[in-house]
Amino acid sequence: MAERATSTWRLLRRSVGSMIASAGTRDAAQVAYYLVMSFPALLLLLVWAFSTVLDDQSVREPIVDAIVQGLPLADPSERRQVELMLDDVAAGAGGLGWLGAVSLLYSASGAIGATRHAVNDAWGERDMRPFVPAKALDAGLTLMVAPVAIIALGLTLSGDLASAIGDRPWLAAVSQFAVTRVLPLVLLFALLAGLFRVLPVSAQASMRTAWPGALAAVVGVVAVELGTEAYFSVFGDANAIYGTMGLLLAVVFSAYLIALVVILGAHVSAAAGRPAEEPDGPHVGLGRTVADTVRGLFVRRRRA
Repeated sequence: MAERATSTWRLLRRSVGSMIASAGTRDAAQVAYYLVMSFPALLLLLVWAFSTVLDDQSVREPIVDAIVQGLPLADPSERRQVELMLDDVAAGAGGLGWLGAVSLLYSASGAIGATRHAVNDAWGERDMRPFVPAKALDAGLTLMVAPVAIIALGLTLSGDLASAIGDRPWLAAVSQFAVTRVLPLVLLFALLAGLFRVLPVSAQASMRTAWPGALAAVVGVVAVELGTEAYFSVFGDANAIYGTMGLLLAVVFSAYLIALVVILGAHVSAAAGRPAEEPDGPHVGLGRTVADTVRGLFVRRRRA
């Protein structure tokens, strides 16, 4: 157990060092930017696709509810404002045709494209795929990732499960926790593991290297979710200071933090895939690691 803990600690230490050395925060900012800018196109595309496949125009409301549920907004009035804004955007999906859907897919794939470059940067590789195959990969992954992400968010809204089970409160509590909390994290883990396996061009990338990074990213996402909820509920009445702009700032800030932990997960995956190239060396204590990390914020370290 102690050896496993030490190995995990060294893996995380190498990952953080690699992220700082490769300007991972810049990659996270790029991913967050494309995620926010691609969001309207992605929302329209999702609503159009679900409405077309299910032949039901009422899918817009649950999709918008699921997205709002995942935002770090504690004030009900703020949630309502974002819900109305997203609903206005999604209302335009009714007039889309196939040509418009393809255009939106191209726009929405920008977030996956930015993630692809960031993941390969974590591996120390340069993605040399030609433009057409690269964008086809981005678009295909967007079609896979976006619906599963919406389903995972939608599971957190499954509040009627307890009443459907009956008069066994312990069974209802366990089942609802599993469906609304555990299952979305399992889906997120599967998505990230798939991305960390498919996106790198390195021959060393595999599921063996992908799952540690996905696990680290999922833990980071949970920490970000809890932290942002606590912050905005206790300290951050951004709407009172910035008005409606405060809602956008909250969403952008949350997107950046999520992108940050995903990029860290990519570096964990890369560090797990190259132990021979980066030997652990002598044990380094927590104080030294923190000092090196802080120093790395001011002094660029060269890669080995």
